Amino acid sequence: MFDETIALTGGEQHNENRHLTEDEVFEILSNRRRRFVFHFLKRHRRRVYLRELAEHVAAWENGKSIRELSSAETKRVKTALHQHHLPKMDDEGFVEYDSGRETVVLTDGAADLEVYLDVVPGADVPWSLYYLGVSAFGVLAISLTEFDVGAASLVPDLGIGIGFCVAVLVSAGAHTYFNYSRLRLGSTTRPPEVRK
Repeated sequence: MFDETIALTGGEQHNENRHLTEDEVFEILSNRRRRFVFHFLKRHRRRVYLRELAEHVAAWENGKSIRELSSAETKRVKTALHQHHLPKMDDEGFVEYDSGRETVVLTDGAADLEVYLDVVPGADVPWSLYYLGVSAFGVLAISLTEFDVGAASLVPDLGIGIGFCVAVLVSAGAHTYFNYSRLRLGSTTRPPEVRK
């Protein structure tokens, strides 16, 4: 099971005379299939045919390559996208969907959104808990040094402070790299929540 948190940057976005509010964006992206649509369209930044989109979404959902998909798997996703998801995304101003030609493209407002998923597989620890642990360890280390408890009395206060700052700096750097390179929708070949 995944713990999914969606983070947005850029605030409200404009699509000609239409505003995409944060609530609308969260409503659209609350559905995994629609997140896959957004990921694919953001990555390709062009008008695509429904068939191509459905194949990629079905492959991600089923953990298969496009060649391994059955026609029934692709058709099921294509039908759901055509009848429900793309019209909903179009109504909200997220995409422009031409149901007659079966083509879709992100609107300018949606294309400019930076969306991050904090995807935490089963046994992994979320970043917020990680930072809480690093901070608790830092407070403990400083306290032990300050009160000259055990081996901590041999370490100067400045050494503990520098060590703690380096630990936070390295952690923040790893967290930033992880978010920007792997958890941003549209930045990788597969959506962040699709396991390899």
